[in-house]
Order: sequence, then C-alpha cells, then structure tokens
Amino acid sequence: MTTDTKPRVGTIKRANGVAGQVAYSVMVAYPGEDPMPITFVGSTYGGPVLMMTRGNPEGTFVSEPSRFGKFNPEWVRRFFTSNG
Repeated sequence: MTTDTKPRVGTIKRANGVAGQVAYSVMVAYPGEDPMPITFVGSTYGGPVLMMTRGNPEGTFVSEPSRFGKFNPEWVRRFFTSNG
C-alpha cells in the first residue's frame, strides 16, 4: 500500500508567444487517476499565470504564482510538489 499523494509530472513542453509570453504543457497523474493535460500560460517577466485544463479551458489564475519562483519548467514542478 502506498501513501504517496504527490502527482507524477511528465515531460514539460514549452511554446513561445509574443512579448515574453510562454506556455508550459505537461501531463500530470495523481495517484489513482488517469493522466491529464495541464497548460500554464505566463510571462518570462513575471506577473499572473493562467492554468488551463481540459475541464476548464478558459483557465484559472494561480494565486500568488511568485511563491513557486521564476516562471519556467522548475516552476511547474514546484507547483505540483509544493505543500501550499
């Protein structure tokens, strides 16, 4: 029996936009659930980050995205492994 509650984070793919905008897409699987695609859109200059899922393609803004550091692939990993 496992007590692991951390999600499995797949390969993070980057797509560049304009004026520093970037999107990171990743497949994430929580224990006991099927993997799901999640995309984060933000800026290399900081500011708001939008999280989009299949069930919410319009997206939800991440509260205090700066708490996960600079917006990059490590930011995505920290988002899923942080305890708050």
